[in-house]
Amino acid sequence: MATLLLSVLILAGCQGPGWLPPAGTMNQQQSNAVIHDPFPLDDLGPTDLASRPPSYQQSLPEPVRNRIAKDAMPWLGIQGP
Repeated sequence: MATLLLSVLILAGCQGPGWLPPAGTMNQQQSNAVIHDPFPLDDLGPTDLASRPPSYQQSLPEPVRNRIAKDAMPWLGIQGP
């Protein structure tokens, strides 16, 4: 019983690799943040520049936002208007 308790206590401190993959390089993370912009869009509502970080003051224009899925995944066959 003591051996089992000791082995559980010893192994409890050992952490294996995480369940999630690494987030990627800095450039991959920045590209992902540009595509999945969590901040409010200026053309859909009032401008609130205080909510965006300084690096992301300008959101992508609407024509560019509309082309992201078409250009990133051409095998889906998404047709434009």
